[in-house]
Amino acid sequence: MEHHFVYPRKGAGRPQILLIGNGLEYSSGQKSWSELLDRLTVADAISLTKEQRDAIPFPMLYQLLSTHAPAPSSLTAQQIREEEQRLAEGISALNHASNALLDALPGLDADHIMTTNYSYCLEKAFFPRLDFTKSSARTRKRLRLGGADGKKEINYKLHSCYLAKSGSRRTGLWHIHGECAVPKGIVLSHDRYGRLLQRIEDVCSHQHYPGKADQILMKEFTSWPELFLYGDVYILGLGMEFNEFDLWWLLRRKQREQYADGRIYFYERRPEEGFQSSKHLMLQANGVTLCGAGCTEQDSYDTFYAAALEDISKRIREAR
Repeated sequence: MEHHFVYPRKGAGRPQILLIGNGLEYSSGQKSWSELLDRLTVADAISLTKEQRDAIPFPMLYQLLSTHAPAPSSLTAQQIREEEQRLAEGISALNHASNALLDALPGLDADHIMTTNYSYCLEKAFFPRLDFTKSSARTRKRLRLGGADGKKEINYKLHSCYLAKSGSRRTGLWHIHGECAVPKGIVLSHDRYGRLLQRIEDVCSHQHYPGKADQILMKEFTSWPELFLYGDVYILGLGMEFNEFDLWWLLRRKQREQYADGRIYFYERRPEEGFQSSKHLMLQANGVTLCGAGCTEQDSYDTFYAAALEDISKRIREAR
């Protein structure tokens, strides 16, 4: 079995990537971000009004509510360990069940599926008989494609995915913000977003081509940030709020990559006023194509997701 991914660097055959968020897990009974945050809040955290909570970006809100008040000027090693333990216990309550939407993904024929979710709902859709909360299942399906200086990645797994199949294709399943089994790699706080972005930038800055780059037709991909730069990415069930600053950084980086290819498609039910919010305008400014899949906010999410997956499937086939 080949243990690498090779695709044309440009043109037909480039990587086809689905990026999903928590929206595709709600029908599995998944916890919302607010419910997860409530589990991670310490009893003596600073008190906030609803308006204050709504105004603070989620990664910073987590850091605020997971810190005892009054906050010390410096956290002790014991306090850091206690926070990490609370996080590990909090994410252990996540569900790992598939649903009708996720069950459709193995037939999508995508080259890769990336998720910001920490649960193993995605894996359950591809491997219904395996329990990915157990290390034996993860080890069996884990594909390691390298890492910084060839070292094994411990927490932030940019070069590691689970190997599955979508149709007849080998498909990588990537947890780009961490997974339940590795609490220290969960990207939730502002601090960990920063650590992740540092690693992403390092991967992107090492895109080198010997000789004339235009003559290099095929490329071996060893990380999800590389795939993001060079492939077509279809975003579904992910709000792309401004606090996802690692993904916003990648959007702009993709625009500036002179040797890369591919488009970004963001799927959302079309608002009555059209795609005119500040987020929509920012997405368009970063080269993203906004797609309603023929649905408006009057349509149910089930109707929208079904239409979106059909449209994504069509675009993937055309890109082959």
